[in-house]
Amino acid sequence: MASFKFRLEFMIGLRKRKEEEAAVKLAKRLASIRELEDQINACHLKLAEMADEISDLTAQGRITGPLLLMFSGYQEKIRKEIKKLLELLALSRREEAKERLALRKAVTDRRIMEKFKENKKLAWRAETLKTEQEQMEELAALSRAKRNLEEPDADPVTDNQSRRPID
Repeated sequence: MASFKFRLEFMIGLRKRKEEEAAVKLAKRLASIRELEDQINACHLKLAEMADEISDLTAQGRITGPLLLMFSGYQEKIRKEIKKLLELLALSRREEAKERLALRKAVTDRRIMEKFKENKKLAWRAETLKTEQEQMEELAALSRAKRNLEEPDADPVTDNQSRRPID
């Protein structure tokens, strides 16, 4: 008996590769998002450290106008950097959502092909069993015909009836 061959096996391979590519792309996007979040946290940390330093200098009475101006200019620069990073983060999150959808679609496409293959295999198996059953029935019929030719006196109906227990 021949084994099952799915002619669209290459399509499953293509779908798997597409799924893997989508997963890698999403992983890279998630790493990018984590990096942006780390940069934003670092900026917030710089602002907090600067505020502490300004408080310390003020408490010591060592804060001057030009120094305060320098600190405020640096704080503004960091705030602009945070704003830019937040915009990039928002864009990255939108892209992440699209990439998650692409991955879901790729997984669904692969699963559909695998289910199609499974259904084809079940149909092939059912057809094979049906063919085998027909062949077995044909062999049995040929065997009975051969036996009838060799023993022309035996009547299968009466022989079967004679073997029944009598009531």
